[in-house]
Parts: sequence; structure tokens; C-alpha cells
Amino acid sequence: MAVRQADNVLRFFEYFAASQRPTTLTELSEALKLPLSSTSNLVSTLRERGFLFEVRKRGGFYPTRRMYDLTLSILDGDPVLGLVREHMEALREETGETILLAAREDDRVIYLEALESRKGVRYSARPGETRPIYAISSGKAILAALDDAALRREIDRLDYSEAAEASITDRAALFDDIVSGRARGWFLNASEYTPEVSAVGMLLDIAEQKYGLSVAGPNYRMQGRYEEIAAALGRVVAAIKSQIHETGAGR
Repeated sequence: MAVRQADNVLRFFEYFAASQRPTTLTELSEALKLPLSSTSNLVSTLRERGFLFEVRKRGGFYPTRRMYDLTLSILDGDPVLGLVREHMEALREETGETILLAAREDDRVIYLEALESRKGVRYSARPGETRPIYAISSGKAILAALDDAALRREIDRLDYSEAAEASITDRAALFDDIVSGRARGWFLNASEYTPEVSAVGMLLDIAEQKYGLSVAGPNYRMQGRYEEIAAALGRVVAAIKSQIHETGAGR
């Protein structure tokens, strides 16, 4: 269950990220669907903590860069991103496509990092976005770390209510698809969640934590390159594991 006060703060900053303009108390109250008194209390608290300032008298409020600075400090200390980001950048340059790092969160995966392709037509995703674990290549890679008995149990209990038209929701077919990917060494999402988008993913094991690393792009560029992309992805996963072994990172 979401904590309402925390949810209000997060929606507050998401609103400014989308609007990118000063906003009055009344506008905030309407946008956040909060009583004016609750909005006023939220604004007062954030102003006192240095996260918000009034642009001019009755001219609206806007966040300071304090949240940005705190976020950068958090990211600088992230043990996973710090290790993997440089390799993800190299993989993006080699493949020309979007590179995604995902972790499991219940029946979904959450993107920890997303480096979008530099091409005009590309697969777009942002850190913090989630996807059904069964419908994307990185999710399948994470599920494949389970033994067969545990994998069957997970597949049987997953919630498929958010499945897209092309998602594999037949339990036996999904099991076979994941087991085949495990034997092959890489996993495929062939437009199973986002239309006209394919992705190749692999498991990345860091300090006994399971992550999925994937390459995603439009079908017209991805199809016919799956094995080539999987080979590039495999080299990056091997390089990350080698770096962990050499430096002792993640222990």
C-alpha cells in the first residue's frame, strides 16, 4: 500500500518535471487533486527544506536544484550503476540501439538505467519505468535464473492482466520460451510488449543479485541481427564479470 504523503511528494516533483514552469498554489492543488490546505502544507515544508522557492510574489513556485543535487549524489554512490554504466555506453555505441538495465520488483521489472539510442527512431524508456517480467527479454533472463521447478511455480502464479496482445501468456509456452533462451544463452522479446519493438537480453549476476541487461530497438533494425546483438551483449556481460573479479566490486 502506498504511503499517501510520500506519494504526494513524488507526484509533486513529477508534475514540475512535466510542466517545467512556475505554478501557483491553486494550480498545484488542482493538478495534484489535493485540498488547498494539504497543498499549502506540502509547499511550506518543501520551501523550509530548500526544495522550493517562490519565483516572485504571487508569481508561482518552482523547485530549486536541491533535489537534482541530492539525486546526483545518490547516483554517484550506486554500486550497480557505477560499475555497469560505462559498459552500457560502449554497448550503445556498438549496437546503435537503446540499452536497458533492469531489476526484479515483484511481478515486474524496473529499469535502473536506460541509455537511449542516438538515432531519431528508437525505443524510449526512462529509469523508474516498469514492465511485466514475463513480457520483456531482461525479465525472462531474470526468471531463467530459477531452476525448472521454481520457474514453473513462478509462471503459474504471475499476474498476466497487463499482457499485451503479443505477450506469451500460455504457461507452457512461456516456460518453453524461457528454457530455450537459457539453453541459447540469451532471451528475446519479439514485440511481446511494445508493438514493432524487439529486444535481446541476458542475465547479469552482481553480488548474488540478478539483473537483466538488454538491447532494444525497432523491429526493422533488430530483426536479422539478434545473434549479432547477443554476441555483443555477451562480450559486455563477460567484461563486467571480469571487472568484478579483478576489483572485488560487488562483494
